[in-house]
Amino acid sequence: MNDSGNPAARIRAIVADVLALSPDQIDDSADFVSRYAADSLNLIEIVAQVEKTYQVILPHDELPQAYTVDALSDLLARHAV
Repeated sequence: MNDSGNPAARIRAIVADVLALSPDQIDDSADFVSRYAADSLNLIEIVAQVEKTYQVILPHDELPQAYTVDALSDLLARHAV
């Protein structure tokens, strides 16, 4: 599902799915690790699902700064074709 009109909503849904939460529990500015106790495997799965959904490869060197819905949306916007 490519929700190009609102990528934050789709990313929020992906994060919620991976972390077994509901999308309305996800704060777009909250850090996945400190707020939701995401581990490294969760983070890999979130990125993999975002890349698959939007058919993009996100640069691995920028991923450590993309642990919120907002930051991941910004990263996606910069690298989406």
